[in-house]
Amino acid sequence: MVNHLPLPAGPFAPGMVDVLLDYKKDAPFLRLYYPTNEKPNPEKWISWLPDDDYLTGLAKVIMVYKCFLKLLLWWSGNIKIPAIYGAKPKTDEPLKCIILSHGLGGTRFLYTNICCELASRGFLIAALEHRDQSACHTFYYSTKADAEADKKTSIDFRHIKFGRNHYTKRNEQIKLKFDECSKTLDFLLELQQGIVPSNIMDATANHTNIQFNLNQLKGNLDVSNVCIMGHSFGGATALYALSKRKELKLGILLDPWMFPIKNEALDIEQPLLFINTQTFHIAPNVDAMAKFVAHENAEMYTIRHTTHENQTDSVLLMGYWLNWFMKKLNPLLALKINNSLILKFLNKHIAYKNIEDCIEILEKEKFNIDEGLTQPWA
Repeated sequence: MVNHLPLPAGPFAPGMVDVLLDYKKDAPFLRLYYPTNEKPNPEKWISWLPDDDYLTGLAKVIMVYKCFLKLLLWWSGNIKIPAIYGAKPKTDEPLKCIILSHGLGGTRFLYTNICCELASRGFLIAALEHRDQSACHTFYYSTKADAEADKKTSIDFRHIKFGRNHYTKRNEQIKLKFDECSKTLDFLLELQQGIVPSNIMDATANHTNIQFNLNQLKGNLDVSNVCIMGHSFGGATALYALSKRKELKLGILLDPWMFPIKNEALDIEQPLLFINTQTFHIAPNVDAMAKFVAHENAEMYTIRHTTHENQTDSVLLMGYWLNWFMKKLNPLLALKINNSLILKFLNKHIAYKNIEDCIEILEKEKFNIDEGLTQPWA
């Protein structure tokens, strides 16, 4: 019996592969999630947690002993991701593209449930692992020899204290995160034009004998409606990116943390979807979001009885950590509502199809969704 994250509901088995675009420290590192023509195969699924360094990083982020997290994950079992690592992508139809920016302490695999669900519906998701020290842990290879020997250079999470320089430092991180999003957008645009970069990960042992090759995506992407999505700190990054790169046509903001862009004058006309959880937002954050909800192509929802962790995999793996005494939704139901809102929005703006099951979920769970600029703490 294989312990795994919930299976996606779309018609295609998802695949995934890690892509590293250069040997430089600031080179984009991302995990691509995409549809395949293969059948689900648990023997080809890999562990959710890549290695022990990420566990150390997660413990540092939430400031608990690593052994405590290790015990929780051991209790959950060796959880696998229900996606075939390195599988050949399904390319009989152009793949619609989404770039994902993670939140504080996040990783390229922290949003696997959302990414696999979207991949199972025919989307290509480029989930970044940022180099600005906002990831719980990440790494790069300095040379090809280092990659072949799996000699990683670590980039560890950095706590930034509240105080006089807090905004300045967070705003600096936004600029670094945006640069990686911009390079990832260029990577997708160039792939469609037939320009295929090397994937540094191909030199590593864990990419030996996999079916995936970046050439398989050449000319097989739909880059006319590239969407950017972000959670928390990544939500602010996504808004910043939308103002700077007009090739990004849609924005999906999951519990965006608006503080790092509070002094930025952002010109955004693209359609926006805000999906908030009940307990994350204080009044200044709601006021900051309100500026972007004013135009007609913006939507905002709050999922009741949820916390900031509900839009990540963590609540599926380790249960709720936040707001212990609050009535909460079943975490899988919360993610189904979240994913259904995303797919409904994508359907509206890029004519995506086959979302009848999502509409059914949203109709059934109306009581758990507030629409508009609500004050979720009230």
